[in-house]
Amino acid sequence: MLTRRHFISLATLSLLGASLAPALGGCTSAAASAAGLAPRSGEGAAGGAATDNGPATLSAFLFDTLITIEATCPESVLEQAEKRLVYFENIFSKTVPGSDVDTINNAMGTPVEIHPETADVIAQSIRYSEESNGLFDITIGGVVSLWDFKEGIVPNREDLDRALSHVGYRTIRLDGTTVQLLDPAASIDLGGIAKGYIADDIASLLRENGCESALINLGGNTYALGARPDGSPWQVGLQDPNEARGTAFAAAPVIDKSVVASGINERSFESAGRIYHHLLDPATGMPADNGLASVTVVSDSSLDGDACTTTAFLLGASAGMQFVENHAGLEALFIAVDGSSIASSGMKTEPLRTKE
Repeated sequence: MLTRRHFISLATLSLLGASLAPALGGCTSAAASAAGLAPRSGEGAAGGAATDNGPATLSAFLFDTLITIEATCPESVLEQAEKRLVYFENIFSKTVPGSDVDTINNAMGTPVEIHPETADVIAQSIRYSEESNGLFDITIGGVVSLWDFKEGIVPNREDLDRALSHVGYRTIRLDGTTVQLLDPAASIDLGGIAKGYIADDIASLLRENGCESALINLGGNTYALGARPDGSPWQVGLQDPNEARGTAFAAAPVIDKSVVASGINERSFESAGRIYHHLLDPATGMPADNGLASVTVVSDSSLDGDACTTTAFLLGASAGMQFVENHAGLEALFIAVDGSSIASSGMKTEPLRTKE
C-alpha cells in the first residue's frame, strides 16, 4: 500500500516529553498471514489483561510502515486488532495479489465483487471527490505507479499524459459490494484514504471491547482514543517538514481526536536541482508546487483527516484554509517551505516540554 505520510513520524509525547515506548511483538509481513482475512464480527474478547506495569502494546509492520498501538485493554483485544489490521492489508493493498484493489485494477472494466469495507472506502472516496471537485481522486493509481520515489525516477510527459487520460472518479460505478471501472484502463489507489478508515475502525474495535484509553499510530495517521490513563490529553508531536525526520517543533494536545499530516519531505527526491514529492496534482500528474511543506489536520474522524489533508494541501494555503474553516470539526496547521505557518481558528499546539 502507498505510504503517503510516513514522513511525519508523529511520535507520541507525554506532557513531560517522554516518547511512546516501542511496542513488542507483532507481524512482520501482512501478506504472509492468511489468518488476517477473518473479519471482526464474531471475534471474542476473552484473554489476558494488560500488565500492572503499563498498558498493552502492539507493534506490526503493515501497509509498508510501522504500526503501533498502546492501549489499556487485555492483550487479547490487541490480538483482535492485529488480525483486523492484516485483514485490511490483504483487501486494500494494491501490491497484494488477489486483494480487492488488485482485482479491480486487473478486471479490465468488468464488475467485481468486493468486501463490504472496500465498498465503504470507495463510497467515501467518491464523496470526497465530489466535494473537492476531483482534487481527491482514487483513480489516480495509474499516475502514481509511474513515479518511483525510492529510485528517484521522474516519468516522461507522454506517459503521464496517457495515464492522466484515465483519471476520473466518475468512471467508478458502485452498487452495494459490486464495483466496476467503466474505463478499463483506469486504476485505483486507496493510499490517500485507507489508513484513515482503518484507524477509525480499530478505534471502534477497541471501544467495543471496553478500552477507554489508547493511542493508534498508523505511520502518520494517529488516533487518540480517550485521554491518557492519567486523564491528561495525548500529546502528538508535530514534525517540522523542513527538518530531518524526528525533529518535532510542537505538540497537539488531543482527546478522542485524529491527527493526520501530509508533507513533502519524506517521500521525495531531488533531480536536476528540483525537489519531487509524492503529493501529486490529479490535473497534471506532477507534485503540487504551491509553496506548502505540510498540512496537519485534527478531526474527530481519521477518515476525514486523511482525505482533507490531501485536499487542503493541493488547494494551497489560502484556499486550503478556507476549505478547512468551512468544515465543522476540522482544524489545521499549514507550514510553508519558507518556514512560515498559519493555523485555523481552533487549532491548538503546545511547545515541547522536557523533563527537569
